Amino acid sequence: MKFLILFSVVVGLVAQALGLGYHEDVGIPEAARIRQAEMRQMSSRIIGGMPAAYGDNPYLAGLIITLVSNQMSICSGTLVSQKKVLTAAQCWSDGYQQGRKIEVVLGETQLFYSYRREVTGISVHPGYTSKPLSNDLAMLTLRYTVNNYNYMYPVTLPFESDVNNTFAGIGAKVSGFGKTSDWSQVGPKTDQQSVIVPVIDNWYECYYGLPQRPAYNSDKILCTSGANGFGTCGGDLGGPLVAPEYFNGTDVLIGVTSIQSNMGCQNGFSTGYMRVTAYLSWIKRNL
Repeated sequence: MKFLILFSVVVGLVAQALGLGYHEDVGIPEAARIRQAEMRQMSSRIIGGMPAAYGDNPYLAGLIITLVSNQMSICSGTLVSQKKVLTAAQCWSDGYQQGRKIEVVLGETQLFYSYRREVTGISVHPGYTSKPLSNDLAMLTLRYTVNNYNYMYPVTLPFESDVNNTFAGIGAKVSGFGKTSDWSQVGPKTDQQSVIVPVIDNWYECYYGLPQRPAYNSDKILCTSGANGFGTCGGDLGGPLVAPEYFNGTDVLIGVTSIQSNMGCQNGFSTGYMRVTAYLSWIKRNL
């Protein structure tokens, strides 16, 4: 992410149709980069050290995807119940590459050298299409129930009464594991990172720069500004956008990272999300 990490749209971008899909363009190279960086840091790890951001985003999930081609890719997701992880449908099938297996990493600061949880079921939104992009959501079912700890527990979902709340103007938090800039390399620690980005309600500013045009319904898409180079980057697809401490001091999930710039992370482009309030009924049916 741009000042963020692992695991997303944009103002004034070229169509993603010119690319090869999320996995070929982003997920596969990011998976290789992060895995190599984690291997390098194993030998120089500080004994007894604790990652700086450990537990800051207890609902953040890292996804390791094995594709039908046997290549490895990565995405992000959000723990929404003790057995369910919400992510983008593109992570399973982006129109070019198809997933064969997904493993989930929770409560950790590394991806490939951490405990992985098996996914036994994948429910893709019945209205999902990759071109044009629409209803970009999927629910993953974990084999075993996740116990709540201070560093790992489900996010709070919005209420039905929030359905008309655009959240425009608030500072929302996006989080992930990946890049902190376009040219960054993973350093001594692969920590979770997060950044506050403003939610925008200017459809012209958001829509006409999206790298792939979504099947537009303004009630279903939420955008955040990429001003000053802040936002999502490689590997953040499917990850959480939350309203910080929105309800009783807890973060509330308002978006799922869906549309990323393919022109770089720090060029000031916006990011597009599936608006959670628009899909609340489907999410709850699949919990």
